[in-house]
Amino acid sequence: MIVVLPPLQALRHAASLPEANFRLAMRRLVGAVSIITSSDGQTPVGLTATAVTAFSSEPARLLTCINLKGTTFRAIAENRRMAVNVLALHHTELAKTFGGATLSHDERFSRAQWSTLVTGAPVLLDALAVFDCVVDEMMVAHSHAVMIGEIKSVLLSPLQAPPLLYADGNFTTIAQQQLAGGNTARKAA
Repeated sequence: MIVVLPPLQALRHAASLPEANFRLAMRRLVGAVSIITSSDGQTPVGLTATAVTAFSSEPARLLTCINLKGTTFRAIAENRRMAVNVLALHHTELAKTFGGATLSHDERFSRAQWSTLVTGAPVLLDALAVFDCVVDEMMVAHSHAVMIGEIKSVLLSPLQAPPLLYADGNFTTIAQQQLAGGNTARKAA
């Protein structure tokens, strides 16, 4: 099979994908839910994120994307420290709390127990896993910053809880997704 690629210049000048189509397609991309935290030196800051992935194992690094508009981005950009707190199913309400803009950061952090590890970024004590990072590289593109964190320390939970996922606009688990898939298959049959 021969594949003929259109000229790159033509693709760059083609109409953009409609935002509604992008959002609908992204709802089908299941993501693990984390809370990204830092501090502005006095106040802890944080947000709920699904844009987190491993970047390299040697040296240990991860990648996350953070909206430029919030206080969390500003704090991380200034102090170059962040913690990625991987959430379990029992953290659903905490994920909603950090995903909204109605509460102050102090109010958000009052709803769980936090500490610090090496970098001083807040870490959720009962998270499934915590990656305590120094921002090694940062690239700003459009509305977000891509941040590569060099992992300085990890905290692993002894709990065997299901990880919290986000799919189709809802918080869920692997088991719930499998059950929903089974229900869909039975309805279609």
